Amino acid sequence: MSGHVYEIGFLKNVKILREFFSALKDLFIYGGILPGLWGPSLLLASSALLEKQCSPINVAISFILPLTVYAYDYLADSRVDSLTDPRRSLFSERWGKSIIASCAVTIIVLLGICRDPFITALTVVLLTAGILYTGFFKNLTRRITGFKNIYLAIIWSSWTVLPVDPCTLTASHLVVFTFIFLKVYVNTAFSDYKDVESDRLKGLKTLPAVYGADGSSVILQFINASGAVFLSAAIILGLVPGTGVAAVILTIYTGIYLHLKGEMDIKRATLIADLEGPLHLILILGS
Repeated sequence: MSGHVYEIGFLKNVKILREFFSALKDLFIYGGILPGLWGPSLLLASSALLEKQCSPINVAISFILPLTVYAYDYLADSRVDSLTDPRRSLFSERWGKSIIASCAVTIIVLLGICRDPFITALTVVLLTAGILYTGFFKNLTRRITGFKNIYLAIIWSSWTVLPVDPCTLTASHLVVFTFIFLKVYVNTAFSDYKDVESDRLKGLKTLPAVYGADGSSVILQFINASGAVFLSAAIILGLVPGTGVAAVILTIYTGIYLHLKGEMDIKRATLIADLEGPLHLILILGS
């Protein structure tokens, strides 16, 4: 009898653990955590390329800020996503408001600890820009092909370069800003492959929706290669340190998943693409 009770209790514990890890996985994939990791990774990568120190508070904000925007964007699109990505839609409807509220409180606390007027203003501006992206600027992609990716790349580049060395503009800053802009543009445009059906329903002119899988892939490969050449030239000219070679190497990683996307499930390919953000941190700091 006791053995039977023990067995049932054990099975219940296993079920609880399974449900916990399943929820954690959904939070990681559908809650915006993985793409949100691009923030601190690129911020620290920028610090390495510009040879500057980076505040831990800024690193924390750089994660919470995009996480808030992604959660808001997913929640706003949950109805349309229910037709093309029901799991993300269900997760957003269930947890989206809680994630947004938690992130908002965390940002307020971090800014209170930071007490830096520039960082506070930049955070408010970029958070507002991210929210407006969902409600207004994304719709401009109905008129301008790929506009949403340009807009997102500007936001990401601004946050990951400006906090490193505020109110300073040199050739090195422009190099790092441009490289990250191109990197983020390629990644966000690649992410549009998984949303091509819902984007077409919304009338959004993303690269995959307009040029198809093959045509958009050629465009993204060209942009990715241009970023590699651009950063390599900057290293040779001494505008960024030799650690930038790690970022150049990662463009090969980008080129590989762009090339192999047709041979993989698109959601798995997108997951592989999102992992590139944290890889910048690992390789650049490691080198």
